[in-house]
Amino acid sequence: MILVQNPLRQLSGSRFFIVVALLLAGIMAHAQEPEVSYFIVHKVRKKETVADIASRYDISVANIYQYNPQAKDGIGKRDKLRIPRFKQKIVISQAKPGASHVVQPKETLWRIAYTYGISVDSLRTLNPQLGDTLSVGAILQVPLRTAAELAEEYDYYTVLPKEGFYRLELKLGLTQAALEALNPQLDSTGLKVGMQLRIPKNKMDSLTAIGIIEPSKPSLWDSTFVTPVVRLALMAPFRLSKIELDSIVQTEKTLSERNLTTVALDFYAGMLHALDSLNKAGLSVELTVMDTENQLFAIEDLLNSYDFSQFDAVIGPFTPTNVGRVARGMSIFNVPVISPLTTREIEPQKTLFNTIPSRKTIEERIQVYIDSLDATAENPCVLIVADAKNERIEMKLKKQFPLAEIVRPDERFGFVKPDDVDSLLTATRPNFVFLETEDLNLITSMTSMLNAQQSEDRPVQLLTHYRAATYDDPNVSQAHLGNLRFTYADHFWENRDSIRMSFDANYQKRFGKIPNRTALKGFDLAIDIALRIATKRTLFLGVEQGLGQQLQHRFHYVALPNGGYQNTATYTIQHKGFETIEVDPPRKQLDSLHVR
Repeated sequence: MILVQNPLRQLSGSRFFIVVALLLAGIMAHAQEPEVSYFIVHKVRKKETVADIASRYDISVANIYQYNPQAKDGIGKRDKLRIPRFKQKIVISQAKPGASHVVQPKETLWRIAYTYGISVDSLRTLNPQLGDTLSVGAILQVPLRTAAELAEEYDYYTVLPKEGFYRLELKLGLTQAALEALNPQLDSTGLKVGMQLRIPKNKMDSLTAIGIIEPSKPSLWDSTFVTPVVRLALMAPFRLSKIELDSIVQTEKTLSERNLTTVALDFYAGMLHALDSLNKAGLSVELTVMDTENQLFAIEDLLNSYDFSQFDAVIGPFTPTNVGRVARGMSIFNVPVISPLTTREIEPQKTLFNTIPSRKTIEERIQVYIDSLDATAENPCVLIVADAKNERIEMKLKKQFPLAEIVRPDERFGFVKPDDVDSLLTATRPNFVFLETEDLNLITSMTSMLNAQQSEDRPVQLLTHYRAATYDDPNVSQAHLGNLRFTYADHFWENRDSIRMSFDANYQKRFGKIPNRTALKGFDLAIDIALRIATKRTLFLGVEQGLGQQLQHRFHYVALPNGGYQNTATYTIQHKGFETIEVDPPRKQLDSLHVR
């Protein structure tokens, strides 16, 4: 202090106040400068300016120059800049007391406390009369903060495996103390995999804008049901009239083969299992099942036979033409029609909900991951293997990786010669191989060849913009895909965690077999649709709930320009051994004292 004050004593008049003001401003600016949590690497694009980059990441131009002094001399295409991500000091506003809350059926102290952003102990302090039980209709004193107001202020992040407070601080820029202030339940439960943490909405928006994380919404199971009964109709091609029930042999043969009948039965079984879960949670679901026989005339009969205005939603039919016809019919009643399984394009209708994300959405998801690889990997070795049907993707990759090698399959046999690949892989740089094809021969030959040629000294990562059903063929080695860290985007994640194993056991006990993907889709879709309706009265309002995470599927519906809604929720998936994991876009952390 003496060294600072002595020069000031030698000054007088206005000069004294000017110097004091400047020093105070400098001290305050230094004290208020946020601490850097981590850095990401931005690759400069064509015609991009420093101001453009600063605006994109919500930082100042001075911040960019501070950590990239060379940028003062100008920036050019493909230059790499270190972008600081700052820790944010979270200030929790104190709610004003004085509001009241009427206890609803099945509400708990924890849920009420969570709704109003306080701890259970704080709720008890406001209500000294509380005992061990909570009576329906009881009036509690609570802060003047509603669930709707909280939803506007906060978003939610789901804790991933192996994420502790240290990793969350690096990822979210929030300290343990800040997270505990935002999530009072951490005091009693601790940090657990799968739990959802409340995060300031502006913080989440900044992280999702640059693709670091994807937000998750609070579980719909924890919401209050505003309608006591949800009425659903299932229109599926059971084709019961085609089954010869008098012939046991023929019936067993029909049900043992994969066909429209077995697909419909698997989906129906998944829905039945979901209804049991919903019933245990206190929600009643009435399900009416209709056999479309996969025929338009049968669908016309059903449309003329039922009063569809009584239903909250119609799930099915399964094919684009049939579901389009039903959606047109339901537009009269304004009843939502959900397309459960088809990946093909459907004629837009205002009541239509397509649960399968478009191929464009899936490509955009994996592109975020590829862009992160491009930004973080130093001079990678890139190989592109694409057949004639995927020339568009080949050109796109070549534009992003100008030095990439194009390896073309043999026009006659569809194979790639091993020598052509072996000579291009390197032990001094990362090896990324893009395999853009749906051809079984090319997939089996490439995965086998790359698995044989890679090693610890020459690791290879295999990627694709679109994972076709061909990869499920028994001839494609899952071990090879695991060794190659095969990475792609999809709307379904085969996650074999403890929750899934428990689900499989309960399902097998009831139906005598392990659930397949169709049954899982029936379960997840029924849960998601029913909960959205139960918490918002209609599905059209239920889409406002945002992202819904179920067992193996995500649902996030957006309105389409030509009418209807499209699910846009996907996963970025990577094979690891014989399992698959969800992965975040990679990012490089530079100059971190923690890493050192």
